[in-house]
Amino acid sequence: MQSHMREKQGKRVRSEDLSLTERAYRAIKEEILSARLPPNAPVPIERFLREMKLSRTPVREAIQRLEREGFVEIRPRLGTFVAPLDLRKIREMYYVRGALEGAAARMAAALADPAHLAAIGGELRRHPLEAPGDLRAMSESGHRLHLFISEECGNQTLAGMIRQLQDHFRRFRNLSLQIPEKVLASHRQHLEILAALEARDGDRAERLMREHLEQAGRYLIQSLLDSPSPMASLAVTLPGPARP
Repeated sequence: MQSHMREKQGKRVRSEDLSLTERAYRAIKEEILSARLPPNAPVPIERFLREMKLSRTPVREAIQRLEREGFVEIRPRLGTFVAPLDLRKIREMYYVRGALEGAAARMAAALADPAHLAAIGGELRRHPLEAPGDLRAMSESGHRLHLFISEECGNQTLAGMIRQLQDHFRRFRNLSLQIPEKVLASHRQHLEILAALEARDGDRAERLMREHLEQAGRYLIQSLLDSPSPMASLAVTLPGPARP
């Protein structure tokens, strides 16, 4: 009986520890993805311990998970830092995403629900090109077009692979909000992709999606290289020779 009770208590403690670790993981990750903690910034572990009233164990486990996912770096004798933007990795991730979402766009052109397509079209077209206002809202509408395509492509395995990349691209998207020209260029491309979907033209939808993501990656990399801001210069890890 006592053995059974100890086992139940052990399971409950492990469950509580997992919950605390998940809380710490989500809180730290949200600050990274929203760019409140920019690339190369030290992760303020003491602040998270204090604000979340946590012990060091769940925070340490959260940090280890974020390190495995490529969001932080643990530097011996220095501390924990937000991972820098590796330009080779950015280029490779945009290439992979272009291949995946290009295929999804081709499928969605044939399979997308007309009512859902009309709804996302109405949202995108509410943002004027001539006098753009809320760039964040424009960017979020574009993000929803990408989500719509993956959800409507009819291939759950493909959609799952696309979702696995989304956290990294949310980080890129929040950094890109600092580049208004990129947001506007992406919005124009989103409208072209939308028109291909509405015309049920799978070939065109795939080509436009691949070109859109290729250009987005190129634009982000060049903007980071050209930026005079200290944050951008610190955040960049230069790539080696290009390999698609």
